[in-house]
Amino acid sequence: MEKHFNTYEYQQDRPASSPKRGSSIRSVPRWIYRHLPDVIIYGYAFIYMYTGWAKFMNMAAFIKGNSKIPYLGQYAKLIGYGIPSLEIMLAILLVIPVYWIKRAALWASTVLMILFTVYLSLMVKFVENKLCHCGGVIESMGWKTHIAFNIIWLIAGIFALVRTKVIHSKI
Repeated sequence: MEKHFNTYEYQQDRPASSPKRGSSIRSVPRWIYRHLPDVIIYGYAFIYMYTGWAKFMNMAAFIKGNSKIPYLGQYAKLIGYGIPSLEIMLAILLVIPVYWIKRAALWASTVLMILFTVYLSLMVKFVENKLCHCGGVIESMGWKTHIAFNIIWLIAGIFALVRTKVIHSKI
């Protein structure tokens, strides 16, 4: 448990060159670093809820687009209902304040982001008619931007997994 002291009354007696004067400036990056895993987890929850809901709102177009994907087109309905359901379920699980549920959902979210990134990379490399039905604003990104976006979130997910394990082991 952290103890908070009223430092205002003591700061008046200290000289201007006191080493404590810049401590609040240095504490902001530490606070951000400490809370960054939570920001990443809630970011994943937002992205998955947003894209899952967008796919459900345009379900017919999403299934029709999936039917055109080489090798996966025969599973268009399964993918069409499964992916948005999975995304929304993960978004809900990521905000439940139980450590092992949140951590499992973060693992699943990171693995799903790996799959999405591999899918996009394969589409860019091997398919002429590139198909992306991610939903909303994310769908309107260029291919390289979309892959970079996924890679950034993938790295963020791995960082959050490592940091949440470290934070939880200190408790």
